[in-house]
Amino acid sequence: MMFAVAASCASRNKIVIEEYLVLPNGKEILGHDSLNAFVFENIHKETSFQNYLSNKYAVLDIKAPEFSVTIDGSQYKVIVYDNVEFEKYFRVSDFVQTHFDTDSDDANWPKFIAISMINDRNEDCLSETSLYRNVAINYLKNLKQAYYKQ
Repeated sequence: MMFAVAASCASRNKIVIEEYLVLPNGKEILGHDSLNAFVFENIHKETSFQNYLSNKYAVLDIKAPEFSVTIDGSQYKVIVYDNVEFEKYFRVSDFVQTHFDTDSDDANWPKFIAISMINDRNEDCLSETSLYRNVAINYLKNLKQAYYKQ
């Protein structure tokens, strides 16, 4: 997990995400108070992340996609936060955007992307105590890189 903290004009510190962060207090699901989320800055502006997922995984709801993946024979559910959910759980104003695009068509695209991941037993794979944490982080890092390379 890599990040830096930058001082803002106000006395409040803001977070710069260099590669990704795993943050607590994400979406609540049955059996959990809240999930952890893999968060990264959206620096790819060719295609939205949601459209990328829709094409790659045949996701039906591109506004708040959820889809299943199989990794090494085990089933996982990947949950992507929409803009409203990201703001509700993490507050965009807490983060420093480092990549800017002047294209006005991209103005409504999310500046940051958050993703949670659970296994077939409804366990938070991004929890610090999860046996699946490395599997989840490696999968999500590869998903992010594949999105950037498309």
